[in-house]
Amino acid sequence: MSLLEESNYWDRFYSNRRKSAPAYPSQFAAFAINEFTEVDGIIEFGCGNGRDSGFFAAYGFDMLCLDASAEAIELCRSRNQYPHVGYVHSPAAASREYIKAFLDGKRKVAVYARFFLHAIEEREASALLDLLGVLLPVQSQLFFEYRTVEDAEQEKIFGTDHYRRYLDHQETLENIQKAGFNVTYQIEGRGLAKYRDEDAKVGRCVAHKI
Repeated sequence: MSLLEESNYWDRFYSNRRKSAPAYPSQFAAFAINEFTEVDGIIEFGCGNGRDSGFFAAYGFDMLCLDASAEAIELCRSRNQYPHVGYVHSPAAASREYIKAFLDGKRKVAVYARFFLHAIEEREASALLDLLGVLLPVQSQLFFEYRTVEDAEQEKIFGTDHYRRYLDHQETLENIQKAGFNVTYQIEGRGLAKYRDEDAKVGRCVAHKI
């Protein structure tokens, strides 16, 4: 699938609100909010319909939320009730200036990305990790959740007609560490991202900027 086809897929997905992802926060968001330690803000990649950013925003976190789908960002903006949350239409590869502006005056932030790393190509994921390793203040946190290789054959509620890159969990952790982060928590398994009859095999990790 080309990048244009992928973008068009997500635009169609988010233009139909009835078929989009649920509006309540994910299991990962409920986990992460208990792990944010004295952060001045949160950067979310792949914010989708805003289910998790809205949850974090309700607790007062300053947020920068990015997504490559214009329809997703339009949907988030239409629902947003918080002046301390900004929704930006941008792929991760073009997010440098948005991140730098958001970081101005901040001592420590959290980067949150659920079901995002497996939705972008390997070179884009590598470039993003390198960028975060350069830009983020020391002790900033990473929160990643992603589908792993054993999830490839499982039936998907939202189908298989869009891009997924199933990740090797240990290799992903190694790549995060190579980018200048210390992985302080990690797990791989089922029961972490269950949705209706689908129980995805996922990896989940928390890391800190060294």
